[in-house]
Amino acid sequence: MTRTCGWIDKKFRSDVPPGKRALALALQGLCHHIAAAVPGKSPQAGPTQAEVADYLKFGGTSLSKFLSGQSVPRDRDLEYFYKVACVEAGGQHVLGISFGELARLREQAWAERCHGCVALRAERDALAEQVECAQAEITGLRQAAARDTAELAALRQDAQSLRETVSELQKAAAELRETRAGLQARLAAQAALAPLPVPRWRGDRQRRRIDVSAAQRVAQQAAELHSDGRQQAALSLLRHSTEVLSPLETAALLQALRQQQQSELADNVIHIYGRDHHDQDVLQVTWELHKRGASDDAGALLRAAAGDHQRA
Repeated sequence: MTRTCGWIDKKFRSDVPPGKRALALALQGLCHHIAAAVPGKSPQAGPTQAEVADYLKFGGTSLSKFLSGQSVPRDRDLEYFYKVACVEAGGQHVLGISFGELARLREQAWAERCHGCVALRAERDALAEQVECAQAEITGLRQAAARDTAELAALRQDAQSLRETVSELQKAAAELRETRAGLQARLAAQAALAPLPVPRWRGDRQRRRIDVSAAQRVAQQAAELHSDGRQQAALSLLRHSTEVLSPLETAALLQALRQQQQSELADNVIHIYGRDHHDQDVLQVTWELHKRGASDDAGALLRAAAGDHQRA
């Protein structure tokens, strides 16, 4: 390890907790062994961070966050990191740390991943209770809908009777949703799992308004967190919301963020959704964005999904 790689020895921000610092320092030591095996530009200058990240098949941003304590690697990434370091160093005895010790450091760092988010955890627990109640209510509604299947089959023969029935159901559903207007975005998205039995050819206009309302609440909360300097909390809220929001709601969320001049958060949603969701969901969101006139976001989402497949 004769070449210089000053970028490896990152300086830690004041908000990095001890567990993450310890893990990052251990990874910095391993990275020096790996960097020594990557071809450099000269005998004195070692490889760049991007070259080492490419050698490890990590993203350059991911490697930087691992070494600075801003992110904790997944189990499989940590194991791969250690195996490469062992090979390049010539054995575990040269590294000075076993994989078991490294794994324990990761466990301690992972336990600190929500450091400073006590209020957010309390809010999450309250939402979990509300979601459980909503799920029970949705189950009851679905059971009631199943009992009405035979009656609805007969009502479809009479268009006028169908319109009257749909109007009554929409009115009742609107009243139920009004009582839950104060719930957070996750509860609203979960409650939306029971759509009204509107004929496919007419479209569910009431559902569209509710989806937009739920997405706007998520966008507003994320914007407030971001404005307060709680960027990680804002990203966490958006990441968890995209796990439960429908494609229609996700498109509405992106549009709401753009309208609130939250371009950075919108770009993060596109990256998260393209990386973590199935192709069918990505295509549905893309189509909805295109219908809304957001062709740039639609193209960016497709590129994010395509980029993730290439890395895989």
